[in-house]
Amino acid sequence: MVKVALVISVVYMGSLSKAPDITIPAYYKNLEECHQQLDSLKEDLVDASDIFDSNNNRVLRIENREYHHRSYIFWTCSVTNLK
Repeated sequence: MVKVALVISVVYMGSLSKAPDITIPAYYKNLEECHQQLDSLKEDLVDASDIFDSNNNRVLRIENREYHHRSYIFWTCSVTNLK
């Protein structure tokens, strides 16, 4: 069965040696539904921007600046096979 996962990655700029935090909060029936969720997130997040990786996959990015550290949060849709 094919599902599309919404993947969230958090990369901490002050600790690049630390592995990014990765979360999969939801699965969707198809890529279009997942991209609709990205559109909704982009509307809600003022400084979010679309970027595309080397495989032309859409990635939503926002910079998160907190007092003690800076990070980037990435959202993307990934097609996966569930067994």
